[in-house]
This record gives sequence, structure tokens and C-alpha cells, in this order.
Amino acid sequence: MRNSRGQVALALNIVIAIFVVGSLGLVSYEMSRILLAREQLKNCLEMASLAGGVSMASTSQTGATAQSQATTVGLNILKMNAILGTTLDSHVTVCSSVAALNPAPGQTCVYFEFDDPVTKAPAVGAQQGNVLRIYGAYAYPLFSGGFGSIGVNTYTLTAEAMAGMPALDLVIVDNTGSSTDDTTNVTLIRRHWDQTTDNNIIYSIPGGGPGGGGEGTIFGLFCPNLAGSQTNGLGPQNLDAAGDPRTSNCPKEWSETGPLGNTKPLRGLTDNSAPGDAPPSAPPTGGVGMTGLSPGPGNGPTADVALAPAINPDGPRLVASCLNFSRLNSSGANAPLSQIRASAPDETSGKTKMGLSAARWWSCAVKAAERAIVPPAYAHYTDPGIVDYETTNPYGASPTLFTDLVVNLDGNVHFAGYVDPNNPGYVFPSVDYLVEAARGNMENGGVAPNSWISNDLNNVSQPGYQSVYRINAYKNLQPKASVENALLTFVQKVSQTSDCHFSFVAFNDRAGTNSGDFITAPTVSWAYPVAGTTKVAIPHTFLDPNGSGSQAVTKVLTPPSQPADWLPAMMVPSGGCNLADGLTQAYNELTSARSRVGAMKAIVVVTDKVPTRDLAGNKYPDPTANGTALSDAIAVATQCGNQGIPIFMVTIDHENGTMTPFMQEQYSDTASSGLVKTAGHGGALYINNWTDNKTGLASLNGSFNNVVRQLTSIVQEQAKP
Repeated sequence: MRNSRGQVALALNIVIAIFVVGSLGLVSYEMSRILLAREQLKNCLEMASLAGGVSMASTSQTGATAQSQATTVGLNILKMNAILGTTLDSHVTVCSSVAALNPAPGQTCVYFEFDDPVTKAPAVGAQQGNVLRIYGAYAYPLFSGGFGSIGVNTYTLTAEAMAGMPALDLVIVDNTGSSTDDTTNVTLIRRHWDQTTDNNIIYSIPGGGPGGGGEGTIFGLFCPNLAGSQTNGLGPQNLDAAGDPRTSNCPKEWSETGPLGNTKPLRGLTDNSAPGDAPPSAPPTGGVGMTGLSPGPGNGPTADVALAPAINPDGPRLVASCLNFSRLNSSGANAPLSQIRASAPDETSGKTKMGLSAARWWSCAVKAAERAIVPPAYAHYTDPGIVDYETTNPYGASPTLFTDLVVNLDGNVHFAGYVDPNNPGYVFPSVDYLVEAARGNMENGGVAPNSWISNDLNNVSQPGYQSVYRINAYKNLQPKASVENALLTFVQKVSQTSDCHFSFVAFNDRAGTNSGDFITAPTVSWAYPVAGTTKVAIPHTFLDPNGSGSQAVTKVLTPPSQPADWLPAMMVPSGGCNLADGLTQAYNELTSARSRVGAMKAIVVVTDKVPTRDLAGNKYPDPTANGTALSDAIAVATQCGNQGIPIFMVTIDHENGTMTPFMQEQYSDTASSGLVKTAGHGGALYINNWTDNKTGLASLNGSFNNVVRQLTSIVQEQAKP
């Protein structure tokens, strides 16, 4: 007979096994499913927010349109995913607010919110929120069918994800070297007194010689070496480099230095009463036209030539011998050619026989040459003096001979007239207006004593013409203008999608060290010192621990629009590419006390060439032999890598693809020897091949959008546990 107690115990165990242990197992199963569903919901929201954030970074739209695009992209990504094996394609809806997240069983409800990048709170009033945050809720149907007696049949899970980057300290390093205006459309002008009529100045466009005649881009006219043209649209213009065969493969003879020697002086009056052609009756020298040309000094120390040339024995005479460097020849008498040649630097060593550098020799020569420049002449210009081309050339000067280079304010290859919509009172119907406005001769009817002013130009002369010419020429410097336009969009986009603090470093022969930093260079040429010098801004704006710094960067990049906006120092193209110094300034900025602890750090470099200067200032115009210039930059990239700082290179090849192979090799983000790869940490190289301004700008915007996407991806990876 069975023991009744045993039967009770067995029954009790069965009950416990069925109702207690089974329930515990069921609860454990449900809990594991709930936790898995919550994790999958969070992952879905993160992928959707990242995709939506990338959309915000990539679009050219702003405001509600950009937000709508981001919402659509995020929702599409959600629908491509699943929770607990059930696709969200037909099981997700968009709710109107966080409070409305109340999905039906087995359904997901999401709400898209756009927050302030700094406070991470919803945008208030007119404030534009661009950081995408997605809230989501999933109603999990309990496996048992619910506890119907008490009305519980689902368990609602919630999660959220944000696409915006956390704190980011970013330094923009911008190369503003001479070649950054090489795709600017310009016109070469031969300006001289008409000795036939003795009544006007002739403005002609030289049509001879190699290259694009007298109209076209700077690159097309002068066919520069790979380092780019040293001749610029605005001062410092380096007009002598246009005819220097060491830097120009399509040399155009500038009136003051031509290698044939039969050119000087023909350059006209400037606003500083510099010498120039004038009516024969005007004291003290009169106009020389094309029949009074005298020898010029020949090719000189152009910006991207490492060594100054020896004097051509058949070329120019200097005014004083530089054989004796202790003093200049105060009498101004011509030195014998034998002395000049004897004192000139050797091309191999770059030193004189006395051991002095080429730079010192040329400094002496230029100062000595200043004594021979004729006194200020007088201006006389007439609108009817324009001709397509004239051939008066009795002294055998090159048919390419020009005196002025002006920027076509209408942006076209052939200048057809322009009126600034912001300053409609200043008209530029033809090239003579460009020439005289650029020189400063349109400011009034008496720019020099006893000036000869024709009725045509005198009636429109007014203060501000030179500034209006300059601000419109500045806007037409390409690819520089497109680069700055794209950078402005980039700064705005990053500001709206992250808590970013900005610094900006401009560099050419060296990098800027403060916001007001500048270098000086001859306005027209080293061979025309009486025209004075130009200040070239190379600003460096610092990181601000207490602010974004975006306004300071925006101010630097925004072109002037009114005459009063033209500053004594503008960020005009000049010099080479000392990338090592630019990176050094950026590295120092990101490792200084101004950089926030815990903030992600990154550098974005914009340049149109490989390095041409090393930290010692030595020149390397040949990209195939720029050893130290590159190795100095690589050394700084190594330091960046050690500190976890990625480098993003946004480059422009406006030389028909010839610079691309060198950029791919030296800046590579895949080869171990490449600069970007050396820094590592997700940096990338983007090369934009320039065809025209419109497509060039679109390509640059695409590259900067890629930088934002890459930064977003890096941040997401760093944020993962």
C-alpha cells in the first residue's frame, strides 16, 4: 500500500514543477525576449539616426526641406530592419510627439526630433535644429497572450538614438598660394601712348605667342610648371613671372623685364604716381609709346625658383654694381657689364664670388635699380583708344608684350562689360575701365598733377572705383572663390550638426600665427618697386574653449561686397605650399589649452598642390623632388597620429590631371607612406579634378560632405562600448 505522505509530496512536486518552475521559465524566456527586442530596437534607431544624420550632412538643402529628407532616409532604413525576426517594413509608423508613442501590439512607433547641436535640446523659436534624435517604442506581445483578467497583454519598450557628433575641435588648414587663382579669366593689356595721334592712350590685347593669346585663364595663358603660376590676378601680381621661361612654358613678355631687353619703361601711372607712359608734352619725360623702349633688367627672382639667375650678358644693365655690398653706388651711374656679371650669383651654388647669397645680391640689385626709374609721369586716358590689336613694334619687342593683367569681372574669357549689382554706380563697360580702375586712376579727375583726362572716363571717375574693381576681382579668383564658398557651407553644416569649435589656419610660404598676421610682397613686381608693396593676409583664428569660433572663420572666408570692406590686408593668392608649417600650427592648436578635454580632434586641409616649402623655408617647385618639404609634413602627420588626430585632405587639381598622381602618392590614405595614412584614425583623401567653376564647386561640396559623413562615422565608432 502506497504511503499517503509520498503521494502528497509527489503531487506537490508536480504542481510546483508545472506552475512555479514553469512560470519561472516562462518569465525568464519572456525577459530574454524583451531584452533582445529592446537591444534590436536601439540598434535600428541608431542605424536610422546615422543615415538621417548623413543625409543632413550631404544635402545642399537647409531648414525644413533638409529635415524632411533626413526623416525619409531614416524611416527607410528602419523599414529595412527587423525586431525579433519580424520586418518593420509594414510595422512602423511615425508619431506626432514623444507622448504619442503608443504602438499597437507587434508594432513600432517612432518620432523624429531635430535638436540644437550644443544643448541637445529641441530647437526653440526661429533656432534651426539639425541634430537628428529618433525616439522609438515597440509593443512586445507577451507570449502567454497576456493577463487578460487584469488587462495586460503587451509590454512597451522604448529607446532613442542621436546622430549628431559630440564635442569636436576642428582646424581648417587652407593653402592660399599663388596658384589658387590659376583658373581665373583675365585679360592682358598693352597700354601705351599713341604717338601717331599724340592724343590718346592705346589699349590693345596682345595676340601673339604661345598659349591662349591675351585672353583666358592664368593657367591657360602662361602654361605654368606643376607648381602652378606665380602670376596673380590681384597684387602681389608677380607680372615678371609671366615671361620667365623657368616658370612659364608659354612666356608672355611683361613690359618692365622682357628677356629681349627692349621693353622698359612702358608700365603706366598708378595711384601712387608711379612712372608710366604719358603725352610727350607732359614733364618731365613724356610718353615713350613703342618707339622709346629701353632695356629692362631681365628675368629675376620669381617666387618659385630656388636660385636667382646669372645676368644675361646680352640683356639688361643695372644701375649700380653689387660687387661692393658695403655700400650702393650713390651716383647712380651704370656699372660695367663685366662687373655686374662678375658679381652675379653662380647658378649652381646660389652664391656670389664673395660668398653672399643670391637673395642678398638681388636685394642689392633691385635697390640699385630703383635709382634709374624715371620720375612720375602724368595720366591721359581715352575710351576711344581701345584697339583689338596693334603692331607698332619698331624695336623688336615680343608680340606678346603686355603692361597690365586685369581680372575679367564678368567671369568670361572675353570681357564684355560689367556692373556690380551691389554698387551700380560703378560701371565697367570695357577693358580700359578695368585697367585704370585697377591702377587707381578712376578715383577722380586729377589723380596726378596736370593729369590729362578724357571726357569719357572723367565723367564717371569717382572715389571707390579701385575698391569696387578689387572686391569684384577677388570674387572671381578661381578656384579660390569656389573653395571659400564650399568652406563656408561646410562650416555652417558642421556647426548645425555638432558641438564644434573651429580654428582656421591660412598658409602659403609659411602659416599664419595670429588673426592679423600677414606677409608683404611687391604689388606689381620686384622689378617695379615704386608701385609699393601689398599686404597678404595669412590669418590664424584660435580655438575658443567658451565658443564655437565659427563667426571668426566665417568672417575670414566671406568675400568683401562694399568698398569699405576692402582691408589693408586681404587673403589674396601669393607664395607656395608650406604644408608642414600649416599642419604644425594646427597640431599646436589641438594640443593647446584652448582645445577641450574629451573633445574629438581633427584637421581638414585644403590645397591645390603637394608641398613646395619645408619648415626652413627652402623652395621645392618640382613635385618629383620635394623631399624635405614632404618629409617635414609627414613628420607632423606622425605627431597627429600619436595624438589620435585624423587628417582629411580636400585637394584640387586644376592642371588637367597632372597634379593628381603626385597627390595620390604623397597624400595617400591607403599607402603606408602617404600623409593621410600616416596620421590614420579614419582620415581620408579627396581629389577634385577641376573642369569649370560650377562643377568644381559641386565637387568640392561633395568632398566636404564626405568629410562630415566620415567624422560622423568615426564618432559613432568611438562611442560604442
